[in-house]
Amino acid sequence: MIYLKTYCYAPHEIELIIANLQECYDYIDKMIVCEFDINHTGVKREFEYQNLKDLIPTSLVDKIDYHACEVFNITARAYDREDLIHGVNEPVMRSYFTKLYDFNDNDIIISVDADEIIYGTSVNYIISQVENHGVVRLKLRQFFYKPTYLWNNKDFVSPVAAYYSNINPKFPNNWRDTGAVTEDYVGCHFSWCMDVDAMIHKLDTYSHPRYRFCANKDLLEKAIRDKEYPFDSNVNFDIQELDKDDPIIPKAMRGSI
Repeated sequence: MIYLKTYCYAPHEIELIIANLQECYDYIDKMIVCEFDINHTGVKREFEYQNLKDLIPTSLVDKIDYHACEVFNITARAYDREDLIHGVNEPVMRSYFTKLYDFNDNDIIISVDADEIIYGTSVNYIISQVENHGVVRLKLRQFFYKPTYLWNNKDFVSPVAAYYSNINPKFPNNWRDTGAVTEDYVGCHFSWCMDVDAMIHKLDTYSHPRYRFCANKDLLEKAIRDKEYPFDSNVNFDIQELDKDDPIIPKAMRGSI
């Protein structure tokens, strides 16, 4: 079995989940989507997927497995503790799916966050790389702020694909950053591709509290408009704006972004 696994924590991610499902539908057996009763900082949140699921095209819903996961009691309250967010909460959230299925050792898991979109045409290549290596890191093109803002010379290589047997321990585990990196690009990371209000919400709830100083609407609007990176002035932020139909943008997202 071939599984595409992700997790979500904000309403804007439903469009990205749909794009991944559209891309990979013909090449996978199931797409696993986990939503949690906490955000990354361990603060309680409401489940929102049920209010969004009708946005998913009916032609795709047969391959999506959604799970509302209660993990409050096995995670940390970590609003200002980035070490606990990365060391406790993220591994629980990224690997909780292993508690929901009786996988076979030779099942292949493509493990991505919601904003990491796999090219459907690359799935067979990913499978071949797992067959050769057991586990591989997936090389993605990095986009920032907009799905047309390509960050030049900034590959993203955290997500993985693996035989189920090759990731240990199964839980808790980030299911990331292990294995050799694929030579080919197999998708795109659409980091911070959301409206400004969603950005401000993310800065209050996600994994890097040190960046909360950027939670300012004027600052973020200027950063998007002027292609600036306010999080760290020492970062080389070389943005190339692409046409909406550029072929390196996943087919499911072209023309509609």
